[in-house]
Amino acid sequence: MPLSKNNQLTPIPSDPSLDYEQVASELIRSLRGRQSQAAFSRRIGYRSNIVSRWEAKKAFPTAARFLEVFAKVRPREAAPLRRFFPRLPIGLAQLELTSAQAVAAFLTELRGRTPILSVARESGFNRYSVSHWLSGDSEIRLPQFLCLVEVMSRRMLDFLAGCTDPQRMSSVSAAWKRLESMREAAYSMPWSHAVLRALEIQSPAGPQLPWLLDRLGIPEPTLIEALRVLERTGQVTKARGRWTPTRIVSVNTAQDRARAHALKISWTQTALERMQADAPGNYGYSVFSISKADLKRMRDVHLEYVRAMQQIIAESSSGQCVGLYCAQLLDLGLSDNALGD
Repeated sequence: MPLSKNNQLTPIPSDPSLDYEQVASELIRSLRGRQSQAAFSRRIGYRSNIVSRWEAKKAFPTAARFLEVFAKVRPREAAPLRRFFPRLPIGLAQLELTSAQAVAAFLTELRGRTPILSVARESGFNRYSVSHWLSGDSEIRLPQFLCLVEVMSRRMLDFLAGCTDPQRMSSVSAAWKRLESMREAAYSMPWSHAVLRALEIQSPAGPQLPWLLDRLGIPEPTLIEALRVLERTGQVTKARGRWTPTRIVSVNTAQDRARAHALKISWTQTALERMQADAPGNYGYSVFSISKADLKRMRDVHLEYVRAMQQIIAESSSGQCVGLYCAQLLDLGLSDNALGD
């Protein structure tokens, strides 16, 4: 399926730290494997050597076309859009995950409540183009798609990991290695994440450690260990006796399901300890009888609440405290559980 004559590429915004066209080119190269460009082009249904043009950054497939190619050459692997989420959102669940509609729904899911103008401003794209991509009125090409994934979720590297091994892509291998070390820090030392959030707050002049201990309410050995982990993974630096966070990176911990589950237990235990100590906060419960369908509706409403909460966090202009949100919604049944999917 050759490119049409009107198929113009939208310019990629200038970003000194990331070249999305190069990333897209390397992603296609990784999918090709050891096949020649010409052979791979024929395998995916082209008479011309289109893959050569893609890898040379002279043209690019749409995001949907890339997903179709992925499904064709790796039919036994889960679709990248599915692998991105721990649970597939409702807006994607009934769509073909290689379709243009699924791409638009995926981007809309990532956008959440963020204004289109904000997405356009940060990505460097025209707001009309962003609006058309999100609505599905026009198809987005692979480099622009990767850019929007990064802008709207800070998880482009995780998307790439759902397609290939990022360590084999020279444009992102170093960034992936850093991300993995940060993820390991979150798994092995949960409090490191809270300490990092506290360091984002403008602390008063004077000794920093007592202030951090007061902000977080943790023992000093725990704080010291967390700071060492953050320094070792390059997330903080120390100068003149004070700790400062480096570039803030979004670290998603859902990739390892077992360790992510352990993290949820750890933070729930922290919330329980604070409740037992009668610390200020909102604590409550409700036990009720409800249909399975409505319990699932409540779960969906809760997910919408979480997205709205994340948007408030993202838009908060200045940090003054470190919050902890924990929630549980259960079907208390041991079998035929409504939320067991």
